[in-house]
Amino acid sequence: MLYANIHTDSLNFHHAADRRKTDQYALHCHNFYEVYYFIAGEVSYLVEGKRYVPEPHSLLLIAPHVFHGVKIESDIPYERISLHFVPGFLPPENQSALLSPFHPDDGPAGIYYKDDGNRVMFTFFKQLMEARHADAAIRDLALRVRLEALLSQILIHSYALKGISETSPSAPSIQRIIAYVNDHITESVSLDDLSAAFYISKHHLNKMFRRATGTTIGNYIIHKRVVMAQNLMLQGHTASSAAAAVGFHDYSSFFRAYKKVLGCAPSAKRHPMLLH
Repeated sequence: MLYANIHTDSLNFHHAADRRKTDQYALHCHNFYEVYYFIAGEVSYLVEGKRYVPEPHSLLLIAPHVFHGVKIESDIPYERISLHFVPGFLPPENQSALLSPFHPDDGPAGIYYKDDGNRVMFTFFKQLMEARHADAAIRDLALRVRLEALLSQILIHSYALKGISETSPSAPSIQRIIAYVNDHITESVSLDDLSAAFYISKHHLNKMFRRATGTTIGNYIIHKRVVMAQNLMLQGHTASSAAAAVGFHDYSSFFRAYKKVLGCAPSAKRHPMLLH
């Protein structure tokens, strides 16, 4: 059931509920920011190898190029809001501050928030929903102002929670492995390299990575490189130069990967907000 839907070149807002248990995580990454607000149901959410079981009226912040996905654990009605936006939709002078909660110092551990008992966050989402009824001449302005208000509230919440997170002093080994892969995403990263760097057998490494992220190391790297290349192409790079910049050694392998991940050829020039 669809309650509300807003779709522009800069912002997508989707409020829906349905019953459809899934067997695996719908993993992906993209070039825009996402605020995921969980309202009801039974789901688990995987973000860069960290698993969340969100409570009703809680949210997750997903930055560009972050591998993530949801798994619906039962047929109980699953209600959520997903908000996607490109950073350029925000005023340049406010971008750094408003987007900082999406890039916390403690990594995936710092992107989960619970709404308070008064559902303060939810009221900001409701205001965004109402903007879809605004006159076309001012709709973008109404959406921008209300998006800034929501992100400002999240920023206030993030400052209030600083210093009281429950993260352990040393990240689990899989988090260090994922961080290493991300730091070397455009380089030639092989199982042999990772096995040597972390003193783990290739078999065990593959098993750990798949259990944590829901996919193989190779697919994880390819998916991220394709999205990075797409972003470079949107900035004016040619497909071949973008492919080389993100670590593809030949265009044919890039072409196949791009089509597999995004469902179209690099020449399609489709806007990233239309691919999800």
